Amino acid sequence: MSINSKLTIFAIRELVIARDAKERFRINISIGRLKRRLKQKFIRDIKDFILFGSYTRNTILPRKYDPNSDIDLMVIFNTNNSIKTPETYRRNLVDILDEAYPNSISVKDFPAVKLVLNHIKFDIIPAYVEESYLLGKTYYIPDVGNNWRITTPNDINEKLASVNQSYGNNIIRNTIRLCKHWNASFDYPFDSYEMEKEILNLGYWSSKNLYDCFLKTVDDIAGDFAGVRQALDYIEKYQGDWFNEPNEEKERQWLQKLLPGLN
Repeated sequence: MSINSKLTIFAIRELVIARDAKERFRINISIGRLKRRLKQKFIRDIKDFILFGSYTRNTILPRKYDPNSDIDLMVIFNTNNSIKTPETYRRNLVDILDEAYPNSISVKDFPAVKLVLNHIKFDIIPAYVEESYLLGKTYYIPDVGNNWRITTPNDINEKLASVNQSYGNNIIRNTIRLCKHWNASFDYPFDSYEMEKEILNLGYWSSKNLYDCFLKTVDDIAGDFAGVRQALDYIEKYQGDWFNEPNEEKERQWLQKLLPGLN
């Protein structure tokens, strides 16, 4: 089996939380429970919830490969009477989460409140929305200085879905998953969301070879990192050229340094 085939199987079998997987089932149960508990405590103060981030784009990794995998949940507060400060909402969220999940960890982690459960982490962000006929919905989340700033939840979801479908073979999602795995393996040198956005702006998706796309993406994004650079150079060497005979076993061994767990 070629390295590209192995890499594709690894991406679609190991780096995806399958629709029928126990991990996804537990996550969905936790999302529903969290929403209900927040609603019970805040009663009429919560207007809506918005899930966003990698879970909605299906680029989240199983915690086996990314211990920092989390669920992003925006809590839209009702501001008909008044708008409180961001810090007030965040402090109230921490107090309620401490009460609702006494055996878990909840801390303020700007701009979110982080809830750490045994099987998943949540980033919970307080927000409010303004609605107008001309502009539609405008969402606000905490900003520095205890202020608010405009945000667009799920801003890259549509682009990812469109571009991924255009090129076929799920090539972009699989490349993102592989890159998120090596990012976690190298102790997160890059912000996951910003990395996904950067990958979407790259232009070599005409190749249907996942291996080529992954190597080009890593080289483009992180080629200056010592460990990454060394692995890429040896992979190129063992792929073979005028001076070196191909050595697939050595090539695979160096690839495993970027992607631990790949067979």
